Amino acid sequence: MTRSLTVVGEFVAPGAGPAGLAWDGETLWNADFRDGRIYGLDGQDGAVRKSLYCPGNLSGLTWDGRALWQSLFDQEMIRRVNPATNDFDETIILSGQGWVSGVAWDGQILWVVAQQFGRLLAIDPLSKELQAKLATLMAMGDIDYHNGFLWASVATPMVYDQESGRFDWASDTPEYAVVQIDPRDGQVVTRHPVEALYSGLCWAGEVLYMAHTASRKIVIASIH
Repeated sequence: MTRSLTVVGEFVAPGAGPAGLAWDGETLWNADFRDGRIYGLDGQDGAVRKSLYCPGNLSGLTWDGRALWQSLFDQEMIRRVNPATNDFDETIILSGQGWVSGVAWDGQILWVVAQQFGRLLAIDPLSKELQAKLATLMAMGDIDYHNGFLWASVATPMVYDQESGRFDWASDTPEYAVVQIDPRDGQVVTRHPVEALYSGLCWAGEVLYMAHTASRKIVIASIH
């Protein structure tokens, strides 16, 4: 099913490499892979409220009700960041999962994107064990959990070339979209065409925030 996504606003991101986004109910958090920081922003105008030191190649970001979880793109790991102290107080190693491009919290499970393999990994944060591995779209970016579904920005169709170590288009007509995914089987439920691949994505109520690295902007959208 295809539905309409409408951009209702935007503001300039604080850093040079905006990626993962997360909403904690009051603050919009934005991970920046060039600055090595996670910025706490005002969701209306993007004003910086807080800045956390967070080195590494930062990708996805999520809020679990008490702390942030940050995925590190090329280090096969996610870590929990205490926003009050800036401590990294938990780490989950994801050996053999390749590029980790997104992370989401559904209230019990952490969902992680294994980008090169087109997989969604369900991880128990207490035991640190892999609970499920779902086949899904290739080249998926950051994800979020909202109203029973996972959401992601994707570029399709793409394939990963092991020899060159990069993604290639599998068609002469590339498409970008924000997709709604069923976490039970990894299948796409709805598809919302957009103009670009967004490196960060999160819901704040019924408002969708998306980070676009090339333009260094955070876009505000609604879906109907």
